[in-house]
Amino acid sequence: MIDIESKIVDTIYNAVTANDAYPNADVTTGFDEKTAVFPCVVVEEVNNAPYRRMNTDDCAENYARLTYEVSVYTNNANSAKTTGKAILNLVDTALQGLKFRRIHRNKPLNIARTIFRQYGRWEVVVSKPIIRTDIVDGNPVETTVYQMYRR
Repeated sequence: MIDIESKIVDTIYNAVTANDAYPNADVTTGFDEKTAVFPCVVVEEVNNAPYRRMNTDDCAENYARLTYEVSVYTNNANSAKTTGKAILNLVDTALQGLKFRRIHRNKPLNIARTIFRQYGRWEVVVSKPIIRTDIVDGNPVETTVYQMYRR
C-alpha cells in the first residue's frame, strides 16, 4: 500500500498556518470536539486502492488511487461559512499543487449547537516511492519522491 499521508498533512498544515488569519489552526488526522482548537482542519485518507491499469502482470502495486477528505470545523456562528470556505480554498490550492483533483465540496453543516463543519474531497493517482540519489557537497543524499497524476 502506498502511504503519503504525512506528506499531505504537512502540506495542508503549511498552507493553512502560513496564512496570517489562521496561524494557530489545528491540523490533525482526527477530531475530538472536547479538545479541539478552532479552526480545526482534519485530514483523512478515505480511499487507497491499487490503480490497476498501472499494475504489473504479477499484480505488483506500482500506483494507487488515493482519496483524501478534509474537514474544517469552526465554532463561530457569525463567520463559520466564511472561515470554512477560506480554509478549504487554501487546502484546494495546496492539493492542486500536488496534482490532486477536487471531486466534492459541501455546504456548511451544523454538527453541534456551536460547531460547524465544511468538507471537501480530493483524488490523485500516485506512484510507489522512488528513491533518488543526488550528490550534495560530494556526498550521496537519498530522497524519496512520488510521481503524482490527476486522474
